Amino acid sequence: MSNVASRPTDTVIEFAKQMGTVHEAERMIIEAGGLDMFQRVITDPNFRRDLIAFHEGYVPSALNHAALLKWFQDNKLERFLSAGSLEKSIKQQELFYRKFYGEEFRIDRKKIFVDAGRLPAIKAGLEAGCLNYAMIKVTPDVLTETETRMTEAEFFYYTILKGIKRDGFKIWAETGTDRWTNLELTELLCRCNTMEPEEFDVEVFKKDWAKEIIRLIEKKGAPPRVTAGAVEIIFTSNLVDIPSNQIIVNKNGEIVTPDNRSYISAIAKNVRILSQAEGIILESQLFCKDKVYLAPNTWEWRRDLVDHRDKKTSPDASVASADSNDRGFCLSSFDADHSDDSYRLRFAL
Repeated sequence: MSNVASRPTDTVIEFAKQMGTVHEAERMIIEAGGLDMFQRVITDPNFRRDLIAFHEGYVPSALNHAALLKWFQDNKLERFLSAGSLEKSIKQQELFYRKFYGEEFRIDRKKIFVDAGRLPAIKAGLEAGCLNYAMIKVTPDVLTETETRMTEAEFFYYTILKGIKRDGFKIWAETGTDRWTNLELTELLCRCNTMEPEEFDVEVFKKDWAKEIIRLIEKKGAPPRVTAGAVEIIFTSNLVDIPSNQIIVNKNGEIVTPDNRSYISAIAKNVRILSQAEGIILESQLFCKDKVYLAPNTWEWRRDLVDHRDKKTSPDASVASADSNDRGFCLSSFDADHSDDSYRLRFAL
């Protein structure tokens, strides 16, 4: 290896092997909020290049845009998408983002990657009918100084959701502390801390969900900030309301039946749902297209945890949620064990 002071560790090599491409590795690291052990992979271009040269013969496990499109076509999956094709869905969202990012905005297809490990779950979800939409979460290449301090939930709320108010969109409790958490909406958005099902200790979560939420929040630290020029494709459903007889597919591609509709039971079955930021994007796209509200007759869980110990609430943490009613689109949070027939899970695979 040329110009490398020390051999990369086996951990770093395995990470590069699993991610398949440097671009995918960088994206995954950034989305995770930055990992110290891989910091050099991000900051040192010579190390990145030599790392790949060092580990010859690895098999890429990430599909780029062209490979993803071919996978959809080979498996005859585009017929399950509401747009009829993957590229048509991307083009529709490109037009959507131009309303907020400017007429020159383009979605960079070279930044679209899907880890091969996600494919079985995506295929199962499409064929089962619980996925029908390829949603693109994308940020502009340049952010303002204020935007760089925002969480993703904050960024998409202020940049997009508030932007459609001129078209008649209503936001419930945009000011005030009407939520049981005593949080202003602005406070709720900046506290949305997105978690994956595998981060939880499921048995502890079942016994004392509030304690487990606080443990995770303290372990992860402050919610990560929005990243400029990020592109991610998320497979979900764009149905206005998720039906009560919905088939539920988890991250492993297994059809599962949670014990109830609580967040706890979803986590126990390794079910991944939309984050608050992703839900805001979907709501905005639905309203821009058809002037309809997301979840007008149901509540939906979100993947984010919310810390509000400083508000002296009991319990002192909660799980983000969303719904719509005659007062507009509502962003809030609830107890993780709260469950009834009006709660739904909107997947994000």
